[in-house]
Amino acid sequence: MKKFNHYISAGFFVFFIFIAFGSMDDKKNSRLSKRIQTLETSEVHPQEIEVQSDPEKEAIIEKLKEKARKDWPNDYSTQEFWINEQVESYEYMKTIEDNSIKRQAEKDWPLDFSTQKFWYEEQVEAKERLQ
Repeated sequence: MKKFNHYISAGFFVFFIFIAFGSMDDKKNSRLSKRIQTLETSEVHPQEIEVQSDPEKEAIIEKLKEKARKDWPNDYSTQEFWINEQVESYEYMKTIEDNSIKRQAEKDWPLDFSTQKFWYEEQVEAKERLQ
């Protein structure tokens, strides 16, 4: 009989846990619905939204697309993968302060940002080991 009581108690406990988590989801959903309604009803005019473009980055992406089309003419997934890798590495290299290692990487691999990033990181690590 004690085991049966333990099972009943455990069952009620689990039941109340499910109810508690269910009500949390309802609260989250309610807040999300209110937020969506607010966004839908608020008037946003397209001319009020500022979109910042980076002409330098856009030009780089165009050059990368041209190179990808040339290197893999019928392999669109490889083109996409390579371009995304290059753009990610380009953005990383933009965060690096100007120094001799960065300038050398840019000089040696002007449109290969993933190689720039790799070489730059290797050089910095080697420099740190030597100090």
